[in-house]
Amino acid sequence: MRLDHVCDMEFTYRREPLYNEVAKYVVPYGTLEASVYGEGDAVFRGERLSGTARCVNHARRRSDGVNLPALSGIIRTEEGAFVIFTMEGRTQPAQDGKRRQLLSVMFESDDQRYEWLNSNVCVLEGVISPEVGTMSARIYCCVNELD
Repeated sequence: MRLDHVCDMEFTYRREPLYNEVAKYVVPYGTLEASVYGEGDAVFRGERLSGTARCVNHARRRSDGVNLPALSGIIRTEEGAFVIFTMEGRTQPAQDGKRRQLLSVMFESDDQRYEWLNSNVCVLEGVISPEVGTMSARIYCCVNELD
């Protein structure tokens, strides 16, 4: 398999007045396990995909501190096309003040310029700065090279 760079992404959680945090952790069972909700904005920059996005993350935190993001949103590309995306995977507990993550990414578009995304699987490697609620990431398209 080969990984082809699609774009870089910068994600920022919005600080919500409702709960005065960037993301709300609900801990219903008295353990480390939690449900997480947050909304944010993202910028995608790359030769193959560029634009701005709005998204929501309804994640889970496991009892070992690993978060399971479930991010979904919509990108408006620089050309005015729309691309819907979902991201799921693992975010490790903080080390050195950062949380590293690996996610699978699926895109869908009805715009001819972005239809190539509809049949591909992408992956994301990212780093979250929890104190400020931002994530920097790179997204790659997985290219099957098996004969």
